[in-house]
Amino acid sequence: MPSETQHRKVSVRTAPKLVPFLAGAVLLAFTVAVIVVYNTPEDPNYSRTSSVGYITLVLCMPALALAATAWLVLERVLRRRSTTYDIKPAGER
Repeated sequence: MPSETQHRKVSVRTAPKLVPFLAGAVLLAFTVAVIVVYNTPEDPNYSRTSSVGYITLVLCMPALALAATAWLVLERVLRRRSTTYDIKPAGER
C-alpha cells in the first residue's frame, strides 16, 4: 500500500504528429507538379499524366526532407514548453 507522502513528478507537453507533416508535403509536391506540367507545352513523347507522376516523385524528396525538418524543429520548441506537475497517488477505489 503506497504511503500518503509519496509524490511523483510528471512532465506534460504537446507533441506534433509526423504523418500530417509528411502528407502535406506530398500534397504540396503533387499540386506544384500539376501546375508546372499544365503551364508548359506538352511533349509528344510523354503524356501529361506520366509527366505529373515523374515531377511529383522528383519534388517529393526535397518536400519530405523540409517537412521532416520542420517537424523536428517544432517538436524541439514544444519540448521546451513542457509543464511539470507534482502528483499524488489516488486512494483505493
